[in-house]
Amino acid sequence: MTETISCPRRAILDAWSDSEWNNGVQIDQMEELTTLAVRTSNSVYEITVLNGRSGEVLVRGGEFFPVRTAVRLEGSTCGGSILKRGGIYVGLRMEIVPQPVEIVSRVKHDPTTGQREILLGHKVITTSSIQSIGIVI
Repeated sequence: MTETISCPRRAILDAWSDSEWNNGVQIDQMEELTTLAVRTSNSVYEITVLNGRSGEVLVRGGEFFPVRTAVRLEGSTCGGSILKRGGIYVGLRMEIVPQPVEIVSRVKHDPTTGQREILLGHKVITTSSIQSIGIVI
């Protein structure tokens, strides 16, 4: 029996590379203090660009940011390992890193081999799918 796996076209690297990227914004091309309203499937986020090149923004909205909070906006993803750095695009999900960076670790156990592996990284908050993006005046 053959198993079919469904994935969005933009999750395929060639499609990702060939995309025109005309359904969103790059924060490194925005003026400082520009404020965006980003609606996702579950929340509305207010994002104010502090330094677009480094991804420094203030964000308010969603479950994790009830007040304006300094974060680093990494970019947008479809949930895999591909990231559109510094981008906010309809249909993708934002990846946000709270500041200061919180290091997290977990132990991964392989039941087949009995081996354990320690995984280290930083905390990343991924939003639900972006539905719309607007500039707040």
